[in-house]
Amino acid sequence: MQVTTTMIDFFGEFAYLGQSPVSAAAAQEDYLFTLSSRGLYGLTAVLELGLRADTGPIQIKEIAAAHGIPQHYLEQILVALKKGGLVQSFRGNQGGYALNGRADQLRVYDVLACLEGELEVAPGVSGASRLGFYMTNIQKAIYRELDITIADLMQQYQESQQAFNYSI
Repeated sequence: MQVTTTMIDFFGEFAYLGQSPVSAAAAQEDYLFTLSSRGLYGLTAVLELGLRADTGPIQIKEIAAAHGIPQHYLEQILVALKKGGLVQSFRGNQGGYALNGRADQLRVYDVLACLEGELEVAPGVSGASRLGFYMTNIQKAIYRELDITIADLMQQYQESQQAFNYSI
C-alpha cells in the first residue's frame, strides 16, 4: 500500500515527502512524527485562508489550483475542518471558505489534531528506555512547534518569502 506522508526525522527536518512504499504504521516506526497528506494539505489550506482573510471567502478550486491539491480531496478536508469548528463556509456565487475566528487564536496543533486525530510523537518509545529522557526532549520540541498560531505561521511564511525575494 502506498502512503503519501511527510515525515519529520530526529532533528525536526522534513525528511520525506511523497509516495512511500511502506504502510503508515511501518513508517511510524522509523520516525518520531508523521504528517499525512491530509494534515499537510489541511494546514496549507488554513494558511492560505489566513493569508487571504481580507479578500473574503476563498473557493476550494482556487486553493486547490494554487497548491496542486486534488480538489475533491481538499473538499473533504475542508468539510472536516468545518465540522471541527476551525473554518466556516459561505454559499453562493461569492461563497467559499474562511477561517472561523482569528488566526492568532488558532494553533497548528488544532488543525492537525482535527484532521489526524490525537497526535502522537514517538509512539512506542518507552520512558524506561535508556533514551527515554532524550525522546521526551524531542517530543517537547515538536509540540512546541505545533503550538504556534496560524498568525505566527503566516508571519513565518511571509518572512521566508521576503528573504527568498531579496536573495536573488
